[in-house]
Amino acid sequence: MKEIEVGNLVMFKPAGTYAKWFGGKFAKVESVSFGSDNRWHCRVRWIQPVKYHDKYTTISDFSTDRFLVCDEGG
Repeated sequence: MKEIEVGNLVMFKPAGTYAKWFGGKFAKVESVSFGSDNRWHCRVRWIQPVKYHDKYTTISDFSTDRFLVCDEGG
């Protein structure tokens, strides 16, 4: 799998936890860091705000394994 980098356009995978809200949605990666859980995480800015429960979010943080890279950004 392609390593996620700042600037990448990514898509949230359409399966698993949170998929009913974020699955198939696109975002730009703003930062990538290694977490205390020994996994890579990224902060993303959604291309369009995503309705999560009763609010809309424009920024989220998830482990990088929840995303597919759509381009190499820049």
